Amino acid sequence: MLRRVHIQILDNPIEDVIFSSDKFEEPATNKILADELQEELNHFYPYVVSVEYIDLFMDSEREFPEIRELLRHGAINTPIILINGVPKIHGGIPYSVIRKEVEKVLSSGLVH
Repeated sequence: MLRRVHIQILDNPIEDVIFSSDKFEEPATNKILADELQEELNHFYPYVVSVEYIDLFMDSEREFPEIRELLRHGAINTPIILINGVPKIHGGIPYSVIRKEVEKVLSSGLVH
């Protein structure tokens, strides 16, 4: 069985920073960046990588208690990127770094 990669982007859209980029004609929210990331990863890894955008403050407060605690103490910033449930990146959605992390997971071989 092939290894799958599930990326979760935990965000607070109320604090959402508007990014300006050459890739977008209009400023983009983190939700738009997450959608674009899904499209890009579908191109390189069809049916293997999924991207889920989660609004931390609209979903159940019981989910991600450790992340919420770190946010309350200012130890991390949104968005937080989890790859297969493990926090990897916070404070942005860097496509190239995320792709490298995905490649690490996929290169680790088959699931036993």
